Amino acid sequence: MRFLSYNIHGCVGTDGKENPERVLEVIRESNADVVALQEVHSSDEQDRDFLRMLEALPYQSVIYGKTMRKPDADYGNLLLTRERPANTETNELPSAGGELRGAIIADILLEGRSVRVINTHLGLKASHRRNELPGIVKYLSKTKGNSACVLIGDLNEWLPWRPYCRILRSRFDHFSRVRTFPSSFPVFALDRIAVMGKIEAIRFSAGRSPLAQKASDHLPLICDLEW
Repeated sequence: MRFLSYNIHGCVGTDGKENPERVLEVIRESNADVVALQEVHSSDEQDRDFLRMLEALPYQSVIYGKTMRKPDADYGNLLLTRERPANTETNELPSAGGELRGAIIADILLEGRSVRVINTHLGLKASHRRNELPGIVKYLSKTKGNSACVLIGDLNEWLPWRPYCRILRSRFDHFSRVRTFPSSFPVFALDRIAVMGKIEAIRFSAGRSPLAQKASDHLPLICDLEW
């Protein structure tokens, strides 16, 4: 089972050009079963073309959760799943000022396991993230039997030893540490995938193809796991 987290930066690459086709190809080459995107714009024709192109990929569900509501820059998170979720929610996170942030929650049956997937993008300031995290924690269902929970997204946490980040990490059995930002020379592990539940094997990696290094300022983060 493969999960992908990818901050696509509005399809604007490291060359400053908006190119949805490059991002689409990075998603294709990942061959992920669940794809969580952040900074998905819907404000101009190219962005709307990108959203339409996603519908041609082999995913049964395309779930968009808009969080920013500006005249020239509506954007948010998006979740693609091969299997149709039994339940989905799009929610705003508690705010302490700054940009509105949100989360997409989807309950999916994957290989006989009930999996709760949460896709989010937290704020730039530590004070904002501290207020937003309780809005994530309440959706972390305790694993029972075959159930599991996977948190995916750009947590924007530059200093992971902060107390509130340690509290979040303590809720999961596995928490990625792969550096993904900036894509040209990754130094920070801003993008994270965290897994709660019993699994046989897990591996985290970053997509480092020449296209992935150019399509966005973040590298795609990949999680391969076996139940």
